[in-house]
Amino acid sequence: MEHQLFFKLNLSQRVLIKWVDREMTDLVGATTTQIAAILYLMENDGCQPVDLSRELLQNKSAITTLAERMEKKGLIYRAPSAKDGRASILHLTEKGREIGIKAIPYISEYNRELMKGFSEVEVAVIDRFFESIMRRFETVPDNYFKRLSEE
Repeated sequence: MEHQLFFKLNLSQRVLIKWVDREMTDLVGATTTQIAAILYLMENDGCQPVDLSRELLQNKSAITTLAERMEKKGLIYRAPSAKDGRASILHLTEKGREIGIKAIPYISEYNRELMKGFSEVEVAVIDRFFESIMRRFETVPDNYFKRLSEE
């Protein structure tokens, strides 16, 4: 029987994120996506939303919604760009930074939990598998599968 990697990857991601979102919201006060944004801003404070969009692989409207929610929670604040009057700059608040620092040990523990039962060699293969997915499909043209069906 053929392995159902596509469906299992999708389902496992949903199960994991649902569980981690619930737990992280209770433990540190932010969802996994908010924490990913916070960690990026900890290293790139003062970036534009487009930079965060690229990092999180989310479209403009998703980042706008994310930024609005994070701003309402006091995790970030937006300021007008000095270079471009139409753009805004995202800044991490002290509360956001504290949540990021608090989340780091939990993220490490989630990674350890995910690696349980796998050897270092197997983890390296899994990591390479995820990297190949992101590299191959991040910029797939809209007609990728249509083209395949015509060959």
